[in-house]
Amino acid sequence: MVSILAAIEQIACKHPERTAYRVDDMTLTYHELWHFSDCVAHSISKRGLQRQQPIIVYGHMSPFQIVAFLGAVKAGHPYIPVDTSIPPERLQAIIEASEAELLLSTEPLHTKVCIPVMPVNDLTAQLSNETLEPISWVRDEEIHYIIYTSGSTGQPKGVQITADNLANFVTWMHEHFTFQESSVFLNQAPYSFDLSVMDLYPALVGGHTLHAISQEQITNPKALFDSLAASKTSIWTSTPSFAKMCLMNKEWNQELMPALTTFLFCGEVLPPAVAKEIMQRFSHASIYNLYGPTETTVAVSFVQVTEELLTQFEQLPIAPVTNQNISLWEDGEIVISGPTVSAGYLNAPALTAKSFHLQDGKRTYKTGDVGYEKDGFLFFSGRKDYQIKLHGYRLEIEEIEKRIESLPPVSDCVVIPIEKDDEIVSLSSYIVLHEPLTDSAFKMTKQLKASLSDYLPSYMIPKSFKYMETLPLNPNGKIDRNRLAAWGTV
Repeated sequence: MVSILAAIEQIACKHPERTAYRVDDMTLTYHELWHFSDCVAHSISKRGLQRQQPIIVYGHMSPFQIVAFLGAVKAGHPYIPVDTSIPPERLQAIIEASEAELLLSTEPLHTKVCIPVMPVNDLTAQLSNETLEPISWVRDEEIHYIIYTSGSTGQPKGVQITADNLANFVTWMHEHFTFQESSVFLNQAPYSFDLSVMDLYPALVGGHTLHAISQEQITNPKALFDSLAASKTSIWTSTPSFAKMCLMNKEWNQELMPALTTFLFCGEVLPPAVAKEIMQRFSHASIYNLYGPTETTVAVSFVQVTEELLTQFEQLPIAPVTNQNISLWEDGEIVISGPTVSAGYLNAPALTAKSFHLQDGKRTYKTGDVGYEKDGFLFFSGRKDYQIKLHGYRLEIEEIEKRIESLPPVSDCVVIPIEKDDEIVSLSSYIVLHEPLTDSAFKMTKQLKASLSDYLPSYMIPKSFKYMETLPLNPNGKIDRNRLAAWGTV
C-alpha cells in the first residue's frame, strides 16, 4: 500500500521542477511543495502540541493550503480544511468541536478566533533546511484529515480519515483509472468539500499537476473558460452541477479542451441528460459515475457511463452488484465496509456508535442512503433521513431548520428540498413567526437571510421563505412534510 508522504517525497526528488499545483498566475513545484511543507512542519513541531491535536487550515484554493496540509501531517497532526466562504460563527463552532489549538491561514482572517493564528506565507519564508524524520509523520490508523459536514444536532460533525483510509483510496484510484504520465487534474472543489480529495492526492502521489479554479473565476464565465482552455486538463473531477453550469457555454467541448480524456463525477446524482450531452461534446473522453460518502473516503464504487447504459436505464447506477464493499440491508439501506471506512466522528462517540460498526472484523458505515438492485447494478433511490445533496454539498435539513428557528422573529420552521427532474435544485422554508407580519414578506425575508449569512454558507440558505400561521400536521401529529413538499412543486 502506498505511503502518501513517501510517494510525494519521491516525486519531489526525481522531478523537483515539475509543477505540482497552479491557480491563477501562481504555481508551485514539487521541490517547493516539499521544502515549504518541511518549514511548516518544523514550525508546528516547535509549538509543543500533543500528537494528533487537530490543526485548522483556513484559505481558498491557495498553493499554500497544500503546503499547510502536508506540513501538518509531517508534524504528526491531522488538518481540518476550512474555506473562506465559511461564516465566522461556523468557523468558531468547528474550532470548539475539534478542540484545535492552532490555525494556519493562507488568506486574511477577518474575524477573531480563540486559538493562535500562523500565516503559512510567513512560515515558508523562513530560511530553514530542517526536516522531520518519517517517524514523526501521521501514519497507519492515525488521523490524516478531518472534514466537517452538516450535523443534525445543529452543530457540524468532523469525519476522521486515517492515513490508511487515504492510502487505500489513492491505491484504489490508481488501480481503476488510467492516468497518463504528467496528467493535469482539475481541482474544482474547495478543500472543505471531500470531493477535492479525489483529485488532490491521486494527482500528487502520481506526480501529476493540479489545476485549480477559484470561486472568483467560477463567477466570471470568461475567466473560467479562459482558464479551462489554457489548463491542458486531462482528468476532470467535479460535481455534476458544475458540469451543468459549464454546459451552458456552447463552446465548452473537446475543441476547447483537447487533452481531456476522463470525467470523474461524484458528490451528487449524475443526471443522464448531463452525461449524454458531455458524451456528445467530448467524444474522445470516458465518463465515470462514482459514489461514496465522506465517511468512506470520497468514493468506493464507480460505473463507466456508456451509450448502452444510458439506453438501458432511466437512472444511472452507482455500482455493480459485485462490489464487495457495498451491501444492501433488509430495509434497503446502503452499508459500506472495507479499508476506507472512517474512524468515526471526532469527539462524538454517540454519533459514531450510531453509524459505525464492526462486522466480521471490518469497519462498516450505515450510509443512510437507500438503494435497490437491478440487472446487476446498484442504484441510489434517496435518503432515510433529511440529509440531502444540493449542488454537490451534503446538507442536514435539521441543522438549517435549527439555525432558522434560533432567529428572534421565528417561532417554528420547516425546510423542504425542491426537486425538478429527480434532482434537488433548491430549498424552500416554511416559517411561523412569533408575531404576525407588520411589514412586507419581502423585507422579513431579506432580514432573515442577512441574519442567516452570519452563521451558514450561502448554499445552506433556503431560496424561498413562505410565512404561515401554523404548520400542517399529519394524522400522527407530526409536521406534514409531504404536504409542504407538494405545495413546493405547485
